[in-house]
Amino acid sequence: MRLVTIFGGSGFIGKELIIELSKNPNLHIQIVSRHENKIKDLKVLPNVKFSKINQFNQKEIIDLLKNSYAVINLIGILHENKFNTFKQIHTDYPKIIQEACIKSKVSKFIHMSALKSETKQSNYLESKFNGEHELLKSKNKIKTYILKPSIVFGKNDKFINLFYKLMKFFPFMSVISHQSLFQPISVKDLNAIIAQLLDNNKFESRLFNLGGHQKYSFYQILKLLKQTKKIKCLLIKLPKYLELPLVSILELSPYKIITRDNLKSLKVDNICDVNHAYEFLTNLKDLKTYIREL
Repeated sequence: MRLVTIFGGSGFIGKELIIELSKNPNLHIQIVSRHENKIKDLKVLPNVKFSKINQFNQKEIIDLLKNSYAVINLIGILHENKFNTFKQIHTDYPKIIQEACIKSKVSKFIHMSALKSETKQSNYLESKFNGEHELLKSKNKIKTYILKPSIVFGKNDKFINLFYKLMKFFPFMSVISHQSLFQPISVKDLNAIIAQLLDNNKFESRLFNLGGHQKYSFYQILKLLKQTKKIKCLLIKLPKYLELPLVSILELSPYKIITRDNLKSLKVDNICDVNHAYEFLTNLKDLKTYIREL
């Protein structure tokens, strides 16, 4: 049996991935996290174990990677705080993990980045790009697969489900950056791609731009939610000159929905020039079907 070690398994994508991989009787899964309480519901799954990490340094990580065939890094944040910066989480940590993988003779390293990071439009995207750049320096020492998805939808996601809840609660909503384009990909499709990368040895180290089969503007996604779920929320396209003032106010909220750095990211269309998802799957799950089932 092969051991797959996952960093960042307590998030939306991580939990869905662990549930999927646990169905494979040929895999053991190790979840590495600082917070055992966040993944307690996953520990009941077959062939899944938890390992606590105290200090994020190479020595401790090497100890955790003993006998690992592959390592998956899903650690990421959308908003910085005084404890976690974009550089630390998206640039420094992935490199520390990759170097530990090389020293531990791990065969494959799969890293989750972000579509359009190369534009460096925001601090978030720049930190993702810098992380990719650092990892590719060692692409000949370990098979390194960098996944760059558009927004990911699925049960408990922090995008479609968040706005669905907000639209049910509020009578109207101002739509910021309403013209921004996305190419939403299902978490089930994303995890099917990861599963194939674990099993298939034909791919060399490289980047994969991943999206769904259809492109939508932000406004179109919200309108699809409104019409499909018969929500009465009035959608108002916010003029560009009001976007920054409104976001600056929203940024002060203790519960971060959007920040000025997020707004910068929204200025770049989050779509694939070439969709590498079709190298793995012939059919991609439809956002409309998912929304109908919400």
